Amino acid sequence: MAEEKPDVARLVDEAAKAIGLPIAPEYRANVIVNYERSLMIARPLLDVELDDELTPGPVFHP
Repeated sequence: MAEEKPDVARLVDEAAKAIGLPIAPEYRANVIVNYERSLMIARPLLDVELDDELTPGPVFHP
């Protein structure tokens, strides 16, 4: 079964509303394009299955 494509415009609108971030109409289209690009970049990383036994690395303290 093919994965459904998210309604990015709605995601942007609802997320902006949820955090109280106004997006000017002249920027909205570019925000949507950038969100779509971010999803495209993140998709392969989200598809990687991680072992339940993995632990985070130590925190670097200079």
